[in-house]
Amino acid sequence: MIHIDCRTVPLRWSALGLLLLPAWLAAGWLIYQTSWYWIHNPEMNFGWIVVLLCGFMITEVTPDLPPPRMRWTIPSVTLVICGLLSLLLFQLYQAAFGTMPASLMALAFGCMALITATLLFVFGPVALGSLGFAFYFLLIALPLPSVVQSLIISNLQNFVAAMDVELLNLIGIPAQRHGSIIQLATGLVGVDDACSGFRSLQSSIMAAVFIGFLLFKSWGWRLALGVLSVLLAVLGNLGRTFYLCSEGASKGIDAVRGVHDAAGWSVMAFTAAGVAFAAWLILRLQAAQADFETRLAAANSGDL
Repeated sequence: MIHIDCRTVPLRWSALGLLLLPAWLAAGWLIYQTSWYWIHNPEMNFGWIVVLLCGFMITEVTPDLPPPRMRWTIPSVTLVICGLLSLLLFQLYQAAFGTMPASLMALAFGCMALITATLLFVFGPVALGSLGFAFYFLLIALPLPSVVQSLIISNLQNFVAAMDVELLNLIGIPAQRHGSIIQLATGLVGVDDACSGFRSLQSSIMAAVFIGFLLFKSWGWRLALGVLSVLLAVLGNLGRTFYLCSEGASKGIDAVRGVHDAAGWSVMAFTAAGVAFAAWLILRLQAAQADFETRLAAANSGDL
């Protein structure tokens, strides 16, 4: 019988792959089941990018992992049981009704429970904030259940339409709102699913989570960057729809079609640049805070 002393196993990819085999299998199963949406739904094509970013994050945190401890605990055993039950529920539902976004939630919970249990068993809780977070990043690429997505999109549509009407009237362009439809003197402009800002919101959150994970150790700064990314996405899409409505009011509704796609790409560029600038600003604030604390400590030591 071959015996491996885990205390002497170096943290190389071969050892990491062997020790975390259940986590790799769970992540692979989740990617395989979700890949159908990434292939057949153009709005979900970014899922493949998420997988690549997840792999990059794993390579970044691997050198800082602690030595393996290989110890079962009550939380890890509980997570294994809950994860297996959730995967069984998913398999039964899939056999009866097929794969749906709602059923993928059960699969995602089961896979993440097994991944978390594996990390707890191998490394302990200290690995959850680094290697665990890299695995959890896959959740961004999951399709939302139709009920949840429709609720988010409808609220975004109504909010954008309401704000556009107020702004248009404020600058002297007559406009009325009928749900997510904006009535102008030249015709109707609809805030459809694509104009709701849901895709830019998804991409901004993905960028903020990835950048925050790489640059910031504090969860507070990561959360701050995430909130800023949401605000930037909403602001950018509001500016986009306002521009389209103003073009439609001045040049006619047909003019909206000519600038629709260009305005959409502009929002993506604005959001990406805004998230990058916000991350740079936070780094500057951190540097200023560290410099102030150093000066304060030096002053206090001089007084003593």
